[in-house]
This record gives sequence, structure tokens and C-alpha cells, in this order.
Amino acid sequence: MTEKQENDTISLIADRLKFFFSTPNMRSDRFLQNELGREDDFGGSILVDKLLNFKSIQKHTSEKEKVIEAAKTLPDLLIVSEDGKISCKEPVKKSQLHDNIPLSLHLSNLPVENEKYAVGVFDIKPLFEKYGKVTLIRLKWMPDNTSKEKDTDNNNGQRKRRKMIPAASCVVEFEKKEEIDKAVIDLIQENGEEKKGLEMKGQKIKIIKLRDWMDDHRKKMREKRNFEEGRGNRQQRETNDERGNEKLGNEEKKRKELESPPVEFKLDWKPGCVIELKGLDTKTCDRESIRAAAKLENNDSYADYSRGQSDGAIRFSEPSDEIKKLADKINAGEIKISNSAALTAHVLEGEKEQSYWKKFIEFKTKQKQHQFEERSRKKRRFHRK
Repeated sequence: MTEKQENDTISLIADRLKFFFSTPNMRSDRFLQNELGREDDFGGSILVDKLLNFKSIQKHTSEKEKVIEAAKTLPDLLIVSEDGKISCKEPVKKSQLHDNIPLSLHLSNLPVENEKYAVGVFDIKPLFEKYGKVTLIRLKWMPDNTSKEKDTDNNNGQRKRRKMIPAASCVVEFEKKEEIDKAVIDLIQENGEEKKGLEMKGQKIKIIKLRDWMDDHRKKMREKRNFEEGRGNRQQRETNDERGNEKLGNEEKKRKELESPPVEFKLDWKPGCVIELKGLDTKTCDRESIRAAAKLENNDSYADYSRGQSDGAIRFSEPSDEIKKLADKINAGEIKISNSAALTAHVLEGEKEQSYWKKFIEFKTKQKQHQFEERSRKKRRFHRK
């Protein structure tokens, strides 16, 4: 392989890594979410060996060293550890998982031939790039209900997935709100006004906002559930089975629980408990090293920090004179964090302290709402089985 071919290969691998670890892909990539997931974000790390299992990586290399070399060409996006692990420099927060919905369109009636998409990402993307930067196009698939194959485990304990076929639809995500607004004005029919629309291989593509598609999908699922519950009610009345009536009551109770609104996160915070840190080492600093440097007896601490950032904070469970003394020692360089001294460290007061806790409560509320939605989704899926 020539030097130019080598460089081209590294560039192609880097492009794939840039996509895999991008915010749009992280919002829907369950595998990477499981690998990188932490309490509040996806700032964990993944072994390069696992990335070599990705088919689009295998197209270019089977060598671990080449993947590492490609990752190192993306210092603003990725961090490569000495033990061969890769992580995001600015990890996606779990509260950001649904931020793409206002930026996305839903396309349906895409051409399908012989149980395969007759168009691909590179056919769809140019149609929308005139409105702005397209960050993600994800083709949708669904189980083949006509197939007798179901999810099964083979003798080796490996999961055999049922046959999947094209759903004839996809999601197109833009980078900015003003970009999708341009596309909506140009493509989506409102109040009976005819729009020019799009065609692919002779088929007219139906385009709506992703939020509208999700609302319509939920409505159809509720109608289906109500129909099935109604049919069950009729059968139950005919049999007059006491056990069945009790089960129906439990299902109604669970349905009402699923529709209950999420609880807002509330916190009666105490002043003088937060130390703001600025000038941290972006290469070596992490939450563990901050907490190790910020130990106070009988006072729990938490490091509010994302790896790769130069700013962070330490918050304590109770106010104490020792917090101010600790800040002074860090500020003076007497206590170092990850073998380096933070440039500034001081206890937050007044408006800055109020702003910090306001943002923290908003973040925890978003997180709590997301957890509620995830639980509701899993319960709905369980009750449909």
C-alpha cells in the first residue's frame, strides 16, 4: 500500500468514527449507548477491538493500530487512552437524547424493491442539503410479520434475530432549527396549500415533521390498545370470569399509571456548597481525580465535570467553613487535581450560585422526565406482548 493509499484509508476510517461518535448518531445507537453510558451521559469508553466488528470499519481495515491512528486525527472529538480505548471529548448528555425531534423530518413511501431499499442515504441527502446541513439520515426497518422466523437462541447461546424488511420510511435530521423551518415551508402542505413535494423513482414521498409523525403514531397505538381492550372486555363479560375481571382491573390501573405525569425534580439547596474550578487539565483530569482532591470528613462530595473540559465544579452535601479553606488551598496550588493546579477555585455566591443550582435542577428535571418516558415505553411494550 502506498503512502497516499494509507492516508486515504485513515481518512475514511476517521469519517466513520466521526459519524459513530456524533451527537445525532449517539441519540439512536443503542449499542454505543450501552457501551459508553454513565450516570448522566455517554462519556464512557469502548475498546477499539469492538469497533473493528463494525462492518463499515471492516471495509477499510482489520488492524487495531489503524483505527487508533484515525481516532488521533480527531482530537477535538475523541480521546484515545493508552490501553486502546476511545471515548468522546464532549459526551452527549442523557437529557439530550430527544433534542433531535424538533430538528427532524419523517419521510414515508420510499421505494422498495425485492425487500431492499431502492434508494439509499446518498440518494436522499442531496434533496435536503439545499435547506442546510443534514446531520443524519436513518433508514427504518421493521420485523417481517409474514415470516415464520422469530427471535431464538441457538445452541451456542447466540441470539438469532427475526427477519427485518424495509419500513419504506426514514428520518432526516438537520443541524439547526432555521434549516428545518426552510424545508417545512417548501415541502410540507399546510391549510390545503399545495407544495411541490418530492418524488423518487416515480413515487411521491410523504413528508411530515417527526414530532407530528410521533403524535400520530401514539394516537394509532392508543386506538389499537383501546380496541383490543374493548374486545377483551366483551369476551370477559361473556365468560363472567372473576379472575379475568381482576386482571382487567389491574391492566386499567397500570394503564393509568403509564399516563401519569412525571414528577418534577425538587431540591432545597444550601448556600456555600459549590466550588467553581477553572483551568483544569483537559487531557488528564476526570471526575475521580477531582473527588480525590476534594475529600472532606463527614461531607459527601460530587464532581460536576465532563472529560476534556477546562471548567468544572465540586458540590458538597452540607455547608462548612472547610469548603472555603479547600477552595483557597486549590487556588493557591497547595492541592493539585490530577497532578496539576487549577488556575482558579472559589466558592460560588449570589447570582452565580443561584444560576448554577437553577441549571442543575433543570438538568435533573429533564433527566427525570427522560427516565419516566423510558419506563413508560418499556411498560407499554411489555403490556402489548
